[in-house]
Amino acid sequence: MKLSAIGITPQKEKQFNGKGIFSVEDMVRYLPRKYNDFSRETGILPEDQISCLIVTVNKVCTYNNGKPLMIVFCETEDGKRIFVKWFHQNYLAAKYEEFVGHKVYLCAKLEYSAEYDNYSATSPEMFEPRISIGKRIIPVYSKIPGMSMDYLSAKMEAAVSMPEALGETLPPDMVADEKLLLMREALYSVHFPQSMAQIEKAHDRLLLDDMVYFAMSNEYAARSSSIGSPFNIKTLGTIKEITENLPYQLTKDQKDTVNSMIQKVREGKRLNALVQGDVGCGKTIVAILMMAVLAENGYQAVLMAPTQVLAKQHYADLCAILEPVGFHIAYLGSNMKVKEKKAVLASIASGEANIIVGTHSVIGKSVEYKNLGITVTDEEHKFGVAQRAALVEKAAAGVHSITPIPRTLAQVIYGSAIDLYTIQTMPAGRKPVVTGIATDEERIMRFVLSQKRKDHQCYVVSPMIDSSEDMAGVLSVEEVSREYEKWLKPYGVRIATLTGRDSKETTEETIQKFKDGAIDVLIATTVIEVGVNVPNATAMIITNAERFGLSSLHQLRGRVGRSSLQSYCVLQSNDQSEKAMQRLGAMVRTTNGFEIAEEDLKIRGAGDFLGTRQSGENKYMALMLAYPDKYKYALTLAKRILDDRKKCPLLTKVLAEQEDESSE
Repeated sequence: MKLSAIGITPQKEKQFNGKGIFSVEDMVRYLPRKYNDFSRETGILPEDQISCLIVTVNKVCTYNNGKPLMIVFCETEDGKRIFVKWFHQNYLAAKYEEFVGHKVYLCAKLEYSAEYDNYSATSPEMFEPRISIGKRIIPVYSKIPGMSMDYLSAKMEAAVSMPEALGETLPPDMVADEKLLLMREALYSVHFPQSMAQIEKAHDRLLLDDMVYFAMSNEYAARSSSIGSPFNIKTLGTIKEITENLPYQLTKDQKDTVNSMIQKVREGKRLNALVQGDVGCGKTIVAILMMAVLAENGYQAVLMAPTQVLAKQHYADLCAILEPVGFHIAYLGSNMKVKEKKAVLASIASGEANIIVGTHSVIGKSVEYKNLGITVTDEEHKFGVAQRAALVEKAAAGVHSITPIPRTLAQVIYGSAIDLYTIQTMPAGRKPVVTGIATDEERIMRFVLSQKRKDHQCYVVSPMIDSSEDMAGVLSVEEVSREYEKWLKPYGVRIATLTGRDSKETTEETIQKFKDGAIDVLIATTVIEVGVNVPNATAMIITNAERFGLSSLHQLRGRVGRSSLQSYCVLQSNDQSEKAMQRLGAMVRTTNGFEIAEEDLKIRGAGDFLGTRQSGENKYMALMLAYPDKYKYALTLAKRILDDRKKCPLLTKVLAEQEDESSE
């Protein structure tokens, strides 16, 4: 249904389109990122919490000293004074003067001044004279540029009043049998909730639909795939030589995983494997060994990584490990010169290059493989479904597939066609990363300097590229860099910065300098979260650590502790709230990624995942990783739908997508 059906003008339609909203059906699935529960009075709460209370308006004043300011003087029922301030909104003064002598419902973070014995609030979340209307749960959506929240709310109300946009996605008899919340009720509840419990039930239903769709897509692909493979293993001459040349010994889990994979391939079966394990357990070397085994037997092997930094690192590792035993390694990236890329494509097409590594460029239309026998997709959850499927489509039926996965998975994730291998033992000589919470900047600087004096290196991670007035106290990369230079530059500490805004060339150059030891402290965003491997880096400082999810904190911590050197992770945070301490405390208590994933699941709710657009990551993979038990239930429903083939919009969508992929 077109957006014009609910009175949206062409100009506003363009604004909605910028958020991926092209129809009324899209709009009702544009979910709030959070909720403000103003349904009950709280009285005055601590400064980091939103207080909800009834106040009387006494006076309205406006000022204009280069920065327009309006102050509304209020008073609580027990005589506490509150000054409510708005900047650049003096035009509202006439409206607010009508409230003088009347009560309003105020919801805001209040700051107390001991000097004047009063409270102040700036740009409150709510300032509403209709108190009964103000006492409600308010959904908060991601900002749509050029659009007010009032306009979005009004159009959302119009959208959820259209029955055609709220259609059921699962077979009606299944909804009834499983006692599921009706889709129309779920969608209305997430946008206009009456209680937090209602939101939770609605989220559960929407979460289930996403998982059933993903499970159905995976199960259908599993049923359609060939269980046999023409890409067999006859010789194993190089694997012993490769492992003997490694600077470490394989763990028992790694050896068992490789042997099990080889056995399956030798039986003529297609290998479709997930290798799961904690950060730094050695999943990638397992995949590299299988690539070598297939290449030794005359086939090509390709590894796809989500970023150029990670792809380049894999290329360097593959060259160091496999070139000495005679393999030809080729790198394929999007920023290559035309002549260079043409030569690489020719070597792939001829079969001269038998080990290929790159970003999504390896699935480009210009790439022709001579005899592709195995694909490895590293950090698969960073790719969309179509990108992962396209890699397999480059080969004939029966191509082998390996995916290293960094977090815990359920045994039944993809259906019967998947083989799940778990590596639990960490490489010999690795010491657990010592983790602590710190607030004293001077102590942190002394600690970083002590690591430098031992000729070790340090990562410093900030959650933001640029500073923001809306996020007071959260330091950007630039601000952190200035502090570190002020403290450490006089001692000869070499400091560099890196963000996702830097060019590919700058990123690669900076990473290489850090790996070569030419940089002592690398200050970056989470661009270094995945794949960067510098064994000499022994310290990870994470500023404003409360701003990161547990899985990101664990991945960042995994950048250190990659050698026999004792390593440290410092969680720098001034947030002493219960929720922040609960999350950061989990990082201090354990270095086990499986335990951290479980803790993350307890702390975060479905609302953190539903409706979020994850910057290129596969949302469905993230949901599955976070809720393995719920995915298991969704898979049982998906199998029933596929077995019965009853009318089901989700099934229609899956079949259409599978047909599209097959025709490409």
